[in-house]
Amino acid sequence: MKRSLVGFTLGLLLLAGCTSSEDGNGDETAAEQPTTTVLTADVVLGRASEAMTNIDTASFRIDHEGPDVFIDDDDTIGFEGATGRYSAPSSADALVEVTALGLSTEIGAVAIDSQIWITNPLTGRWEEGPEALTFNPAQVFDDTSGLSSLLADGFSDTELVSIDPDADGRYQVSGSVDPQRVSDLTDGLIDDVSNATVWVDADTYRVAEVSFDVELEGVASSWRLYLDEYGSDVTITQPELG
Repeated sequence: MKRSLVGFTLGLLLLAGCTSSEDGNGDETAAEQPTTTVLTADVVLGRASEAMTNIDTASFRIDHEGPDVFIDDDDTIGFEGATGRYSAPSSADALVEVTALGLSTEIGAVAIDSQIWITNPLTGRWEEGPEALTFNPAQVFDDTSGLSSLLADGFSDTELVSIDPDADGRYQVSGSVDPQRVSDLTDGLIDDVSNATVWVDADTYRVAEVSFDVELEGVASSWRLYLDEYGSDVTITQPELG
């Protein structure tokens, strides 16, 4: 597992049918016949996909625990976590926690469209992202290969853990996922996962949390993606180089 970051649509329909009939005396009567679509895991994921497709801004946090996962071709920079912001259609900035040369440090990253800039881990100065260190914090929000796409048709064998929202007002859905879809979602950061759990806000159907657990050579690798602050004021600009 290497390289970079980061990073869920149909819906629940409540239908009320009203029919009318006319008796032999010409009197008209009306009978309500409510029909409710059963809430299922796929319904929740579908509506979540639609909600995630239409977001303008959000904040995110990625946590990783387990064996080293490198984000460079030389396997010298290990990924620990990231905190950032997203602005539609394809801009994001993030502060990335890494280990380099045995030391823990942070790297800044900005992505605007397909252009990426990072801070040099030694000097702290902004520079264009090198090919060996591809990092796009906006990838998780991409409509084609990001979170909304994964939610739309990337899950199978899904389970709605609880029909009622949990104490935090969220639905919890678990299921199997295609490892390649998760790799696309995270721009190659996570590429061996086969199961995922999603927490979806019961009111807005926006995703609040996603978890991936991977076993690498018998050692567990845990990933958590947290999303919040939808619709907040976010402005992302190109950093000043040097």
